[in-house]
Amino acid sequence: MEGVLVLDNQGNVLSANRAAESLLGYGVGQLTNIHVSELWAGGYTWPRPTNERPRAREEELTRRNGESLPVSLSVAQLGELASPPGQTGDAQLLSFVSRTDVDRLNEALVHAQRLAGIGTLTASVAHELTNPISIITAACTNLRDELDSGELGREELARYVELIEQSAYRCARIVEVLRNYAPDAGHHGGETDNSTAIAITSPAAIMQDALMMVEQQFRKQARVTVELAQEPELQTIFCDHHRIAQVLINLLTNARDAMQPDGGVVRVRFWSPDPAREPALAEQLSHLPAARANGHSRPDLFAFAVSDTGTGIDPTILPRIFEPFFTTKPVGQGTGLGLYIAEGIVRQHGGIIWAANNPAGGATVTVVLPRKA
Repeated sequence: MEGVLVLDNQGNVLSANRAAESLLGYGVGQLTNIHVSELWAGGYTWPRPTNERPRAREEELTRRNGESLPVSLSVAQLGELASPPGQTGDAQLLSFVSRTDVDRLNEALVHAQRLAGIGTLTASVAHELTNPISIITAACTNLRDELDSGELGREELARYVELIEQSAYRCARIVEVLRNYAPDAGHHGGETDNSTAIAITSPAAIMQDALMMVEQQFRKQARVTVELAQEPELQTIFCDHHRIAQVLINLLTNARDAMQPDGGVVRVRFWSPDPAREPALAEQLSHLPAARANGHSRPDLFAFAVSDTGTGIDPTILPRIFEPFFTTKPVGQGTGLGLYIAEGIVRQHGGIIWAANNPAGGATVTVVLPRKA
């Protein structure tokens, strides 16, 4: 539920909805005329007026019993017309939701988006499984025929066994990737788990899993070619392998859609960024709290980027592409959750994600994450 407070230009509560009263532990009408500073842990900073869309920020409110209430809060200016008679200056509208509820909703959205992704990727996986299964069945048929004729030698038997083993392993890997991509609700006694499974992995393994899910569909249905580039020195990283693979899958499918119906080239690059030599990246990293506090050296970070050769992103909507439910796709063809969820996963890892248009056309989405646990 979303709490709403209306403040006059002095910071006094003019009105509050029932959700705000419930979240803060007050009875009906008890918030009216309370100064906002009584509801804030650490004091309320009155924001400067702005024409920009209000953006949610993390704050700590104080409940009536003194308990802390972490919230995601937005502030909007209401203008002088909303101020009490005799007062000048802008009144404000504060809307907030419990961060616990936000985290729970985000996790539910991740699971929902994974389910939607599975539906989209099923055909591709089916095609991927067809090849190794066909090899296995053909090898078994040939084995039976040569056993019946008595012409099967030891060397040829070993070749058939190796062929069957490799094909079976490929089937198992495809199924494993699909299973890991699926939501894991219920594995924690029905409770939502917001933690990430940070472990050592490699960019090559992440790219392999992501491409296994989409490559067949890209090649045969969307006329899209994928080009890969990985810095040789970047062999190991620490992250939640399956969630970062999910981010990469989302970026790949968005790049594919941006190039339809003609198709094109998607370029995926993994590297160790060097802010000293990459001014645009350094500017983006300045928004990271860790970067502002401690600075980042090259070995501390890894980055990956997905570039397409499509028409690019309209600059007027570029600031909105990570908003929930925002999509430029026709009704029924997009949920508007893919990039929103990708941003959430990146943020959980302590990283940053952004999009930019390429000078030569198309767009690039870049992700920078801590390399070490």
